[in-house]
Amino acid sequence: MILFTAKANTKPLKRDATPKWNRLPVCHKGLTGWKAVPFPAPIKTWLPFLALLLSLLTARAGGYTNLSVAVYFRYQEVHTIPANLERFSNQWVNVEKQVKVARVYLETTRNAQLATAADVATLKQFFTDRGIRVSGGMGLTANEANGYQSYNYNSDADRAQVKAMAEFTATNFDDFILDDFYFSNNKGAAAIAAKGGRSWSEFRTQLMDEVSRDLILGPARAVNPRVKVTIKFPNWYESFPGLGYDLAVEPGLFDGIYTGTETRDANGGQRLQSYQSYLQTQYFNHIKPGGNGGGWIDGGRDADRYAEMFWDTFFAKVPEIMLFNSQQIMAGADFSGCDTNGSLAQLAAPVPQPDGSAYPPDCVARIAGYSAELLDRFLGRLGQPVGVAAYKPANSVGEAYLPDYLGMIGVPMDLVPEFPTNAGTVLLTVASAHDPDLVAKVKAFVARGGRAIATTGLIEALGDKGFQDLAEIEVTGHRVMAKSFGGGRGGLDGGRGATEPGAAADLNILLPQMRHFENDTWTGIPFNTADSGYPLVVSAGYGQGTFYELAIPDDFADLYRLPQNVLNQIRNLLGRDLFVCLDAPDHVALFAYDNRTFIVQNFLAHPVNARVSVVRAGPLHNLLTGEFIAPASVGADGPGARRFGGRGNFSGNGGTPFEISVPAHSFRVFQAD
Repeated sequence: MILFTAKANTKPLKRDATPKWNRLPVCHKGLTGWKAVPFPAPIKTWLPFLALLLSLLTARAGGYTNLSVAVYFRYQEVHTIPANLERFSNQWVNVEKQVKVARVYLETTRNAQLATAADVATLKQFFTDRGIRVSGGMGLTANEANGYQSYNYNSDADRAQVKAMAEFTATNFDDFILDDFYFSNNKGAAAIAAKGGRSWSEFRTQLMDEVSRDLILGPARAVNPRVKVTIKFPNWYESFPGLGYDLAVEPGLFDGIYTGTETRDANGGQRLQSYQSYLQTQYFNHIKPGGNGGGWIDGGRDADRYAEMFWDTFFAKVPEIMLFNSQQIMAGADFSGCDTNGSLAQLAAPVPQPDGSAYPPDCVARIAGYSAELLDRFLGRLGQPVGVAAYKPANSVGEAYLPDYLGMIGVPMDLVPEFPTNAGTVLLTVASAHDPDLVAKVKAFVARGGRAIATTGLIEALGDKGFQDLAEIEVTGHRVMAKSFGGGRGGLDGGRGATEPGAAADLNILLPQMRHFENDTWTGIPFNTADSGYPLVVSAGYGQGTFYELAIPDDFADLYRLPQNVLNQIRNLLGRDLFVCLDAPDHVALFAYDNRTFIVQNFLAHPVNARVSVVRAGPLHNLLTGEFIAPASVGADGPGARRFGGRGNFSGNGGTPFEISVPAHSFRVFQAD
């Protein structure tokens, strides 16, 4: 007889991130977190271990090994389902055949309505009987249809109502989450009077901190000392302070946080790029280490985009994803065209069932289920995410979502709320200026050998209070029209230059004009206007390090229009310290991990042939197929064969090149051996 036990170096559990049974390792074919040991001889010694093992296996039966899927039920469903339970039961059977749900969240309130204890009890029992964990939720909007009208937290009546709702929710659940209506957009007379001379951002963040303590957490813990409360932060992080979300205070008040990772439409007014599903999740991992419970995706019957939101959330290594909402995941989905997607090619195939039958998928839930099965094959083999540290202090705003755009051109990004003293390179944007000690920190960082890369937006915002001690570089306030890239000292040395498609085209990209002192500073990545030339990068040595200024287009999306060899130079400028770099078109992203695993994801609607350069690499191991990829032959003039500064081979990191192909709306994952 043998007993399977966890290895001694199993990582500690993250408090309240997922159900306890869902966070423990399990005995599973191919899982390396267990080893076999002989059963202790005395029966009283081994029976408790056997009982624990059986309970774990039972709890995880039908679930996933490396991730967990949850479904959110709005108040509307919680209020109406109990009266139609038989009909819903049939619908839920259909869902369970297509995705394995470990937890549901039942919302008690929305639009000032409150569920009844009887309705909550009925649904809790329904899911508990099916082995699904049940948590609570609160949608604290007073009138969703009226511009997501918030409660008036300066009104005694509204405050009493919110407090009572929190008490009701805590009475019925031991843990609950706040949906992303937890803000204030009220500008009534009482709010104007209470605001006084403060800015709306200052007033509202302080107000919502007080609301959190006095109306949510205090009352909830008073009626249920065991209760754990999670705050979900929305996807629109650049607007947080103006609505009262306080990333500097609230993560410390609440037991856990959650990330809004819905990036449905990159071209909409919010400008939420697909890469944000990953990067914002990773940012919140830093905001509350060990306390980011998961990501929340919402909407879309397009299989490609829905799957991409799902994948990119888990690429940031969180334990759970929330599918919002129960009605959406039961809706019919469009699986057409997925046969061209290398990751979703079998999405429409019948789903094998435990009884040996197969079920034809027919709803959005299957996109989540198929994605979970795909990710579960390799997520446990990824290390912790790494990337270029972009400094964004809590509650800062400026150059909105720029790091997400850089992620979409193939730069692995890591958004961090503290100045990354130990990093080799730091990217500084307008948001970085929220730190009043920024200039002093940057000077010390560069002097001891660091590489600081400041955007022209930051230089312009700081003015004469900026980095003049490091380099006297000025953004003049004038804009010039870049027509093409190439030529000149520090350029592309021929490369695509003015001879290849794209480089010679009239790009018509507006770029800031920089003034600098020649021979004290050095230029790189030159571009041409109609009759002149300017640099995209200016650099200067300082102490043991280097300070760079990078020109950013007025429209960040113009980064996508840059020629591929220019993108390569930007990638190598920013990502020089990473073990892997990318040569690919825009909308191809690179995700890197500290155990030398990495992912290349293609967001384009057509396949791409890409090249990666990996430091100290033998053959690459494809973690999805098991195949090994040999290094590519190195040609002096091959695609992307120029790095930042215009000298040498493409592999600006000095690594070995590999050629890979990635189908449309798909990804590939590798281990560098």
